[in-house]
Amino acid sequence: MTKAPKWDTHWAYTAPKRPSLPSVKNTAWIKNPIDAFILARLEREGLKPSPPAGKTTLLRRLSFDLTGLPPTPAEVDSFLSATSLDAYEKQVDRLLNSRRFGERMAMQWLDLSRYADTHGYHIDSHRDMWHWRDWVISAFNRNLPFDQFTTEQLAGDLLPNATLQQKLATGFSRNHMINFEGGAIPEEYQTEYVVDRVETTSAVWMAMTMGCARCHDHKYDPIRQKDFYRFFAFFNSIPENGLDGREGNATPMIQLPSAQQAAELKRLKQAIKLREEALPEAKVNPLFEKWQVETWRESRNLFTMPSSDGLMAHYEFDGHLSDTSGHYRHGRTWRGAVTFGPNVIGQGGEFNGETHLSFDGAGDFERTQPFSIAFWFNKGGSAGQEITLLQKLGHRQGGYELAFDGSVPVGDLKRGSHLYVRLVASLRDDTFQGIEVKTKTRIRMGIPQHLVLNYDGSSKAAGVRLFLGGKPFEVEVLRDSLTGSIRNYGQLEIGNKNFGNAYRGSLDDLRIYQRELSGTEIEQLSLRHPIRSLLSADTRKFSENQKKARREKLKDYFLTYEASEPYRRRYTELTQLKKEKAALDKVVPTSMVMEEMEKARETHVLGRGDYRNEGEKVAPGVPSSLPPLPAGVPQNRLGLARWLCDPSHPLTARVAVNRYWQMYFGHGIVKTAEDFGSQGEVPVHAELLDWLATEFTRTSWDIKQMQRLIVTSAAYRQSSHVTPELVEKDPENRFLARGPRFRLPAEMVRDNALAVSGLLNDEIGGPSVSPYQPKGLWEEMAFGDVFSAQTYVPSTGKDLYRRSMYTFWKRTVPPPSLATFDAPDREKCTARRALTNTPLQALVLMNDPTYVEAARALAQRTLTEAGRDPANRVQFAFRRATGRKPAAAEVRLLTELAQKQLGAYRRDKMAAADLLRVGDSPFDEKANASELAAWTVVASSILNLDETITKE
Repeated sequence: MTKAPKWDTHWAYTAPKRPSLPSVKNTAWIKNPIDAFILARLEREGLKPSPPAGKTTLLRRLSFDLTGLPPTPAEVDSFLSATSLDAYEKQVDRLLNSRRFGERMAMQWLDLSRYADTHGYHIDSHRDMWHWRDWVISAFNRNLPFDQFTTEQLAGDLLPNATLQQKLATGFSRNHMINFEGGAIPEEYQTEYVVDRVETTSAVWMAMTMGCARCHDHKYDPIRQKDFYRFFAFFNSIPENGLDGREGNATPMIQLPSAQQAAELKRLKQAIKLREEALPEAKVNPLFEKWQVETWRESRNLFTMPSSDGLMAHYEFDGHLSDTSGHYRHGRTWRGAVTFGPNVIGQGGEFNGETHLSFDGAGDFERTQPFSIAFWFNKGGSAGQEITLLQKLGHRQGGYELAFDGSVPVGDLKRGSHLYVRLVASLRDDTFQGIEVKTKTRIRMGIPQHLVLNYDGSSKAAGVRLFLGGKPFEVEVLRDSLTGSIRNYGQLEIGNKNFGNAYRGSLDDLRIYQRELSGTEIEQLSLRHPIRSLLSADTRKFSENQKKARREKLKDYFLTYEASEPYRRRYTELTQLKKEKAALDKVVPTSMVMEEMEKARETHVLGRGDYRNEGEKVAPGVPSSLPPLPAGVPQNRLGLARWLCDPSHPLTARVAVNRYWQMYFGHGIVKTAEDFGSQGEVPVHAELLDWLATEFTRTSWDIKQMQRLIVTSAAYRQSSHVTPELVEKDPENRFLARGPRFRLPAEMVRDNALAVSGLLNDEIGGPSVSPYQPKGLWEEMAFGDVFSAQTYVPSTGKDLYRRSMYTFWKRTVPPPSLATFDAPDREKCTARRALTNTPLQALVLMNDPTYVEAARALAQRTLTEAGRDPANRVQFAFRRATGRKPAAAEVRLLTELAQKQLGAYRRDKMAAADLLRVGDSPFDEKANASELAAWTVVASSILNLDETITKE
């Protein structure tokens, strides 16, 4: 070659021009302009259109396409009896105006937006985005123009005077996976979230695989790496955390309260504001500072500690195991080591579950001696096993111990355990002789708490009292039979595995008394002593966050206990109001949204896509291979949305109408709906694609009008009957010489069964539900611990029968019956689903409780409404499932099946009963069980027909 070749612009990056309608021979076939383009191609290929589909088939096809549900027999009859020339168009308009239309259109959009009810990644916990899903359904039902639909989802928050619903719409860009895995790097995942938005936005609106340019330039790729990061910059100004979502939705988010909740929130906010105004910082802070200085000077006098009378041992854990009571009962380790770190009273000891520690001679008591043990603790998790905290036990000698049972989730991402206190007499056999009490409620783990055990020496369970945080904590008596000695020759220990699983957690300020502590002394230890410690702390090495936390704790104490009475009262009221608001905030639904930072992050080109490898700084911008931003639009997400919806944009309208075409015909005009680039397929009807794109913008992006245009075409109305010639010349039906025929999407397969059986719950919107699925699937993949969405709890009642689009979608374990029929996992944007045919699908249809129950419900309707004649029953059930009347041969086969099964179930009534018990919906127990079971098998066979799960 003597010179470089000349490369023409790729077809997809040139703005579509509205072509003239082609000339055709068979003009009588044309219903609307779409048909002219289709027919012109057929005539060039030497093909002819197929005859129109039968009215029953056509209405069933149309109903699935526009609502996702089958027509009822009454609707079919109405259409069959209609004689007006526009009878079909009236059916189209009826279905477009159905509220089911929004649900049908939203199904495709949920795949594109990677909608799910969990965050993904390894913990994959619960999130709430169903309010955004409801917005999408409503937008389609309201026929929100596609340009506005686009703008509100990409930049609703940036619109002037943005409404709550417009902000809610921006949840589209927050549907990506979110991580909060321990050890993950926040900056890395914040970058991944932005990358996901770039890839999703480019795929949904432009069918571009921009992610290829993340790491470096490609020789023939029109998207350069710099273009990728300029596009990245549009989405890099969100005040989000790289690791978030631990407690549900991740910031930023909006609240979506009910009317009652909104009124209560308003009341609480107003009340809080009034109390805060009554506690002006200008007056409170000087008083607080004065108190802090004076109290620090006199802290020893103002914060009186319990008398040392009876103090047997005191272990401060301030970097050592010394007994500071003066009795020299120092601790020593037998296994492992105690580490020390910041705690409530200076430092505290940290135990890893492997450390064995004893305190020489401490805590040696007889059952008739009063004693107290006081300490701060913060217990770690111990799911499923008892953990011994403190113990003084001898082999077959009895003693005493404090132990926690296995922890369980108690809400707010915390675990909790019961605390057991046991005083055991010397044992001569295997029977328990002693006192055993346990706390009535579980003690929350993961937070420092002060515990006091008081024992009065009475040898009775009533003499054992516990105090948590200075307050009495109720216990229940499990055993009360202490008569012998509890004294033994063992040491007071932590972590002796001979007597229980070793403690994991922290301990601080352990005090052991040969007497009971008074209520005042308990308050001094749990409340006053931490404040004394804070006041005397050397803050020179404190971080700013530590200094801030110290100040907040001291100020809280001052306003609660030391300020003048009016301030204490107002602060107590303010604290209670804030608690009430926090409790309400936890139950008010939220939804994640987009929001701009006050100061946007800087965006850099990242070498090899690595978040650490920052290169050239870039500003928001669009790919250089596409038209520039329109004049006057802001360089933010709102400007990006305006650019995408500019009529001169070469991709947006083409991509949208191509997906609509795919929805109706199984393939898009461009088969690779996710990729309009050089690696994608060229359009099989290029002029039609451009005409549809320009028509979409000409009609002001009217979504319903575009659907009406497609489904009223003669091309759409053709019979799907295939001939050998068509199979040979056009096996995938790309030229459209016949109507579409392919298996229903996963959601429609299930919804169809529920609808024809009469089980379908037709409520629209609301939280996701959990229909039947095999036990243990979530648990097999679950991280466990205290996180949400780790255990599958099936819904009950009518929620079991909601449309499949409302099924709870866990990314690591997507709904199995839907996944079997090719539903995606929703970890990434999906522009087209695979279409497979596997034996597993037949197994689901035959055995999944949803389909068995639907068959039973259909059978019961058949027996109730179709009379006694078996042929009438077959016709009734068959027509509900397929829309048409069965042929004589089909009636004969199914009636024979009914008779055969009836005989089998009469001989085996237990089998009939087992079949009828599948599913939670009730059935007529007065009905003949053998007959109902037999017709359940017939109904199941009908529901399993290829015709039942296929759009013809």
